[in-house]
Amino acid sequence: MDKQLLALQNLTCMVLDAERMKLQQIALAERKLKEQIRELDNESGKRSEQLLAKGGSDHALLAGADMRWQSWLQQQKRKLNTRRAALLAKRDEQRQKAQKAFGKDEVVRKLLEQSNEEARMKSGRV
Repeated sequence: MDKQLLALQNLTCMVLDAERMKLQQIALAERKLKEQIRELDNESGKRSEQLLAKGGSDHALLAGADMRWQSWLQQQKRKLNTRRAALLAKRDEQRQKAQKAFGKDEVVRKLLEQSNEEARMKSGRV
């Protein structure tokens, strides 16, 4: 029985590690998207500061390039936010899988501890 429990413990531990790794990968991807969004916001802020420094107008603004750039910027942010929202949903699903794997691993650990305790009691060692 102990050999089977040890094998099961190894399996549940590997599954738990795999689920945690997937969760970490999702979190990393989400952080990268968040950083890209922050960079776009920073660029927009820099442009606003440039315009204020020039009295609210410059050649790019007058030529309409600024408006097109702002439109492109908003499109990019929308795309990134959509991808981030999907990742956050995926993260929640993955977190549930990791919690389930953790629960299974804990149950097997406790069963193994209980089995070891019973074996000690049978052999007369307390």
